[in-house]
Amino acid sequence: MKTLSVIIPCYNEQATITSILDRMQQVQIPNWNLETIVVDDGSTDNTRNILKGYESKVKVIYNPKNQGKGYTVRTGLEAARGDYMMIQDADLEYDPMEIPNLVEALEKTGDDVIYGSRNIHRVKRSDSYVTRLGTWITTKEFNILYGARLTDLWTCYKIFPREAAPLYVAGGFESDIIFSARVAKNGFTASDVPISYNPRTSKEGKKIRYRDGVNGLWLLLKERFSRTNVMPAIPEK
Repeated sequence: MKTLSVIIPCYNEQATITSILDRMQQVQIPNWNLETIVVDDGSTDNTRNILKGYESKVKVIYNPKNQGKGYTVRTGLEAARGDYMMIQDADLEYDPMEIPNLVEALEKTGDDVIYGSRNIHRVKRSDSYVTRLGTWITTKEFNILYGARLTDLWTCYKIFPREAAPLYVAGGFESDIIFSARVAKNGFTASDVPISYNPRTSKEGKKIRYRDGVNGLWLLLKERFSRTNVMPAIPEK
């Protein structure tokens, strides 16, 4: 059977980490094994104490200090043993129970990468119009520059093969944008499926900011004409 490694980066998520990990324990994917890896990015609240109670159920890694989402995801990818990998945020914006839908699309379409799109779900997104406009503009730019047909470039949810993992660079939120650009540049095929979305506010702990969206527009253009493609390889299983 194939194995899917789910990387959960977290930083000061004491309010939601228990719910996410409990939901992950309920996820079942026919004919697949599931590996859950939590990487705590130097949390200063009660997150680390909560994680200690899950060490017998999931793999937990503790960063000695806060390094940023991209660095944290990269740490998880290097520890992963799966044939395929994906990222699950530690908040409640994305529902782990929808992970099997992405795996099903992976098997049916034959594409290398499957994105979970918040923009083609039957229930409309409830976040701000500015946020949705920014997502639309960034995705449109990506499709034009890289010849893709995606609908939600900024989504956290994407399943990708182990071979693509070295393309995920250590950094902040820009790591996701760079990853998508390099996946496209290296010839991996991609498509998307609808997922639900329960957005939270900055007061509730949302960390991405508008400046990250503006930076994403520049990075897509920069990556399109850059010869840099691959980071050091992910270790063999």
